[in-house]
Amino acid sequence: MHVGDDDAEWWMIVTANEDGTHHLYALPSITFENLAAEYGFDPDDVDHLLKVAILQLHIPSPLQRKNAATDPAAAKGMVRQGRPVSLSNADSTAQAREAHLERIAWVEETVLRLVEPSPGKKRMSPKADGATEVEPHERLQALKATYRPDPRRVERRRRHLAAKLGRDV
Repeated sequence: MHVGDDDAEWWMIVTANEDGTHHLYALPSITFENLAAEYGFDPDDVDHLLKVAILQLHIPSPLQRKNAATDPAAAKGMVRQGRPVSLSNADSTAQAREAHLERIAWVEETVLRLVEPSPGKKRMSPKADGATEVEPHERLQALKATYRPDPRRVERRRRHLAAKLGRDV
């Protein structure tokens, strides 16, 4: 975990691609509570929240007209007022969740497949003072163990979002 200049906690997750390249995902820890509030996900299911948080970064925005024709949710009939269903135009949280999960499934099928690191596999990780050997599985488990959702924050986010969207969340 990394604490930014604004005292916000960030999860820094490095993934290894099949071609040997790496990708860094910097996720504010509030991302998981926001997803729980926005889509009605279980705030305690860190595995699901982490998966969605990473994969959603690869979804072409359904709000951009150029993406509407190829939007996976729209292709399955999830359209409202001529636009793909999204958090901002959905009739309900359930409808927004269904459309979002359809897009997440599309990312998994066509763009990116996440696989949790295997226990016992070590790799070299660069550091400012040289490389060090790490076990990615242990590091990920330790990071996930730090996650403790705050039910009051989730509820505040839910109320704020409901007011903004003009519907129950």
